[in-house]
Amino acid sequence: MGTAVKWAYPRHRLCKVCALPDPIRDRVDDMLIGEETEPDGRPYSHAGIAAWLRGQGWEVSESSVRRHARPLVPAREQVLQMERMVEAVERATGWRIPHAAALANIVVQRTLRYLEEAELSPERVDPEKMVRLGLQAAQIVLNMERMDRRVKEEATQLVEEKLRARAIEPEVIEAIKRDIYGL
Repeated sequence: MGTAVKWAYPRHRLCKVCALPDPIRDRVDDMLIGEETEPDGRPYSHAGIAAWLRGQGWEVSESSVRRHARPLVPAREQVLQMERMVEAVERATGWRIPHAAALANIVVQRTLRYLEEAELSPERVDPEKMVRLGLQAAQIVLNMERMDRRVKEEATQLVEEKLRARAIEPEVIEAIKRDIYGL
């Protein structure tokens, strides 16, 4: 999954895990979504997380961890769906699509599925408005892809400067830009 993603979710005032200090709660969230694993590489169980918390001096039960995990499940599933989409496209085509594009595809698919399942009458839905929303969504995707490319280009430039300073051959640098950064 790469870098840890901090999830925004509603915090419940009675949730023992939500009441923990931010660094501890973030670590628990990382354990719940699989960003942090047991030393043997297995995902943490709810009981394992509760035991870890007790080891840190916090009295939180396994059931409290389980209740806290509920809002994270949909977010985790979205990330896993996006990762599966990126991997499937890469296997089929050899190209790795940007995560922004994968996320946009998921949003579009869910929106279309919702519109197909919803019984919407022409009086309730303005087709022109739907087209405008679609165009706005496409513009957002393009902006995200441009931003993704700009970040890649900046990172590539920094790496290239360091590699040139170490006298790495230009062909190797170009291969890195092409194969790793997709530029």
